[in-house]
Amino acid sequence: MRDKLFFTVIFIFVSFHSFAQTFITGKLLDENQKPITNVSVSYKKIGSAALLGFSKSDAGGVFKLTIKVTDVDSVQIDFNHLSYAKRSVHVVNASANYAYILKSEVRKIQEVKVSDVPVYNRKDTINYNVASFTGKQDRVIGDIIKKLPGVEMRGGEIFYQGEPIQQYRVNGLDMMGGRYGLINQNLPADAVLKVQILENHQPIKMLDKLVFSNRATLNLQLKKFTTTGTGKISLGATPALWDANITPMTFAKTFQILNSFQTNNVGDDVSQQLKPFYSGTGYFSARSSFSDGPTYLSIRDVATPGFDQKKWLDNQIFLVSSNMIQKLKSGLEVKGNFSYFHDNRKRQGATMTQYFTNDEVIQNQEVVDNSYGVDELNIGVLVEKNESNIYLRNSTNYRKQWNNSVGNILFNEDIPIHQDKKFSDEAFLNSFSLGRFIGKQLVNITSTIEWHSTPQRLSVNPGQFESLINDGKPYDRMGQIVRFKSFNFENGLSLSRKIKRWTFSPSVHLNYNSSKLNSHIEIKDQDDVRKLDTGYFNDMNSAQMQLRMALQIGKEVRKFRYSFNLPFSQYYYNVKQQGVQRLKNEFRSSWNPSASMTYLLNSKNSLGTNLSGGRNFGGLGNFYNGYIISQYRSIQKYDARLLKDENLSTGINYEYKNTLKANFANLGYNVRMSWRDYMFSTALDSLGRSTTGINNRDAESLSQGIRGGLSKLFISIKTVAKMSGNLSWSVSDYLLNEQLVKQHVNSQSFTFELINSSSSLISGDYRVAMGRTHNRLADGLSNELLYNNHFFNLVFVPHDRHLITLSNSLYGNNVKAQKSQYFMDATYRFRLTRWRTDLELTASNILNNRNYLQQFSSDYELIQSYFELRPRQFLIAMRFKI
Repeated sequence: MRDKLFFTVIFIFVSFHSFAQTFITGKLLDENQKPITNVSVSYKKIGSAALLGFSKSDAGGVFKLTIKVTDVDSVQIDFNHLSYAKRSVHVVNASANYAYILKSEVRKIQEVKVSDVPVYNRKDTINYNVASFTGKQDRVIGDIIKKLPGVEMRGGEIFYQGEPIQQYRVNGLDMMGGRYGLINQNLPADAVLKVQILENHQPIKMLDKLVFSNRATLNLQLKKFTTTGTGKISLGATPALWDANITPMTFAKTFQILNSFQTNNVGDDVSQQLKPFYSGTGYFSARSSFSDGPTYLSIRDVATPGFDQKKWLDNQIFLVSSNMIQKLKSGLEVKGNFSYFHDNRKRQGATMTQYFTNDEVIQNQEVVDNSYGVDELNIGVLVEKNESNIYLRNSTNYRKQWNNSVGNILFNEDIPIHQDKKFSDEAFLNSFSLGRFIGKQLVNITSTIEWHSTPQRLSVNPGQFESLINDGKPYDRMGQIVRFKSFNFENGLSLSRKIKRWTFSPSVHLNYNSSKLNSHIEIKDQDDVRKLDTGYFNDMNSAQMQLRMALQIGKEVRKFRYSFNLPFSQYYYNVKQQGVQRLKNEFRSSWNPSASMTYLLNSKNSLGTNLSGGRNFGGLGNFYNGYIISQYRSIQKYDARLLKDENLSTGINYEYKNTLKANFANLGYNVRMSWRDYMFSTALDSLGRSTTGINNRDAESLSQGIRGGLSKLFISIKTVAKMSGNLSWSVSDYLLNEQLVKQHVNSQSFTFELINSSSSLISGDYRVAMGRTHNRLADGLSNELLYNNHFFNLVFVPHDRHLITLSNSLYGNNVKAQKSQYFMDATYRFRLTRWRTDLELTASNILNNRNYLQQFSSDYELIQSYFELRPRQFLIAMRFKI
């Protein structure tokens, strides 16, 4: 009955609405009685500026307007055409047919130079004119990119509309392959004409009209092909300081090269410029980035402050890097890269930890004095041909990481503990991909080979876990030795075919992985060195094979874009542990479908949604059943069995962009549910030392999140405003001292930023970042963490050759023992125009803040971290453009 009533009301409403409309038709003629086509016809209330509807005249000069207003007797109709004089008429608000004559008149349009428009778009490319966003203080292109509306930088990574970019190009060439920090932080801003965002960019030309992409690529369009770069030489005091950077680069039409030598001890971790933010080129390329070798061991550290690294990092770093790309006439691109860095670091502070169990609260204090030696070498060669009829890519990479770490701890004010860790990871990776058309059928073959060797050792003096590994007796030293090796071989075949608006891409992959883990524990007491036997060593060999079959389906129709992925995997396992066959010819299967849809409401608005779920098996990394001491306070072993995870996630997102007004916005919601057939179980002793294993109990977790961003350029006052926020909720299970506990975490964060450059005398920017995290811990205890940080920078330019920058930052939290800390830095710059050189005098941490206290929590811990900061320092520098 209610359904009938509902449809009756809707029918009456629609009928009434239809009958209430007025239809005005007519014909437009020129002075020679010939019909005029493509005339814009609009109507509005008489005396009002708001347009209420419009149409255009057809080839016969005929137009039709549907008048939807009912509260007026007459309306105004306007006729517009570039070749005819504008005409307006008042007509009765009633259905009728008219004829009008328009007089010929050529109208002049005011010239608009594209170079004067800060943001504009051409098809799917958004163009930002660099000159419109450059201030007197800006030197490198990274200073400009972080200002652009719709674009943001998080820790050096670039995001557009909340999503990371898929490629970073200069004049259409991707020389760095994801390691774009070197360009971002060293390419002079005045060498760049435009920053371009290529929306919905498909980097593989063969797939351009075959497979839709919703990812964005960033391209820098230079003013000319050039040799450029940056240089800096700095010296300072308290203590003796240095900072040097020589980074020349050449950008020709088909050849690019970038070399960099950098060294400093001023707290600048320039190795982050080598960090890869993406690898490969998308849809069917083989994996070309290293997987990380497992780190089983670590020394006890003190948590670092969550703000600008230059305020606390005590380092001495040396870096050298060389990168090039050559595009041959055949279309083949050859890339090469070499990089090496060595970094010595020191870290001092103290940690106060509370462990919350159902029975008691355990407290301890650790005063930490650590030093680290970190080295990394990377060598790579890539050959790529990306044409409309062929895609060929082969990359060969070698990497070696090694470090020596020393940690000294004073535990609970009276127990000194010494730690010594040695770690290395040597890896080789080759990946190959070939795509060709056979008729109308696209065929792609991929193959990847990867090898790792990761030995590591941890020594702790005096020995720990006496009751577990030495019959309760104190002893001098314990040592954990781990040797790990792995080999991966991945092969795939995929087909792609477009049938009308549908794209079908079936694929099959056969992947093989084998690994070998050997570990043992040594204890030393005086001159007696003893290797522990059963239960304290591992001799594990594992093999895993995966047969993966998938069908990807895509469709583009009108304003809708659909994507479906239907993968099925069959796994095969063999594991031998301590000479015993723990898994023999075990089979498991998983099914992980996903789907997404994008609806383009119009050129400014789009709406998307996604859904995914499935089942996965794993746990071979946690498969050892002999104890491993991962840290002086932590030891674990796990039962040898496969672990099962099931999950379901979905989300919806909205994007808005108006390039004419430089407005950008995005909003998204996601929810994820997961179920496991295991739980990690932790047991704490009276000193807070933990022993971890796996318990065969079901566990589940739920997480939800809302994120959004908004940015706008106010052209008249040369101001960019950016705002973003995030809300998240999660609940998960864990076991502590054999008690089941649910952890609840709620967090909120918000940032707001204003960047103003309206005056040539003074400019500046302001940013505020606020957040809250609430944890509900064991036994009904809870903890709330708040932060409220403000950043205010002012730039004074009293003369073209003089510039003064004042940088202010205020960090606040709700830790009772920590007052809000205010930092001030200042820079004076004098420009030597003739030599294109800046002389700079910089004062950092002028107020000489010496330490910082912060608080955070985990499943069962509440930690207060006291950290030593860098002292007040002064630098005099010479910066120049190469």
